[in-house]
Amino acid sequence: MKTCLRSLLCIAGVVLISSSLYAQSENSKKSMLSVHVGPTWQVGSQMGLTTLEDAYGKDLRKGIAWDASYWYVGKGPRDKGVRIAPGFLYQGSIYKGSYDTGADKIHMHYIAPQFGVFFIQEHFQIQVASGIGYQFYKNKSTVYNKPREVEINRIAGNFSLSGEYFLSRQIGVSAQLNWLISSADSYKTRYHDQTWEVENPKSGYGYFGQLSVLFGLNFHF
Repeated sequence: MKTCLRSLLCIAGVVLISSSLYAQSENSKKSMLSVHVGPTWQVGSQMGLTTLEDAYGKDLRKGIAWDASYWYVGKGPRDKGVRIAPGFLYQGSIYKGSYDTGADKIHMHYIAPQFGVFFIQEHFQIQVASGIGYQFYKNKSTVYNKPREVEINRIAGNFSLSGEYFLSRQIGVSAQLNWLISSADSYKTRYHDQTWEVENPKSGYGYFGQLSVLFGLNFHF
């Protein structure tokens, strides 16, 4: 949760800094900054958990995600038409679970350049985007009160669909569906001051990722 709060504070700082740019003339608004938060679900395999019990793994699939993205759209909101734009995305998430003898606390952080297509109307816009970047996965778990860490850092990709309703030429409310996908057949673990690579584990390897439904604001400047 501390990681989530720190990330949200960083995002808020970026928003406050960017707000100073809103004094620009409306015709000069060519960029967009988005911030979102919402529920997320692990999809595919679950890797490196402290227990393989199905009920526990099912509960651990649900978490919280947050993101921040920047886009250079070229024109401001309500300038109707189709725009193709470059951008950049950061998404973080956290999943937590515990039982009598152990606990898992999974952090995922994903960064990637983006390619997006914007369908802009007078009062709203629809956006589809995709990108290829890198996902940092760490499970800060405990087993019998002893710390255990699992790392799975891999190349990943994402596809997103989002919509925005313009409240003004400066700000809009938005919702986003983001699907993130990666794969791995091994992971690194540290326990009892030892580090080793677990290759081809009997369960929990292959495709993994997350599906997030996020809500937030878009700032145009």
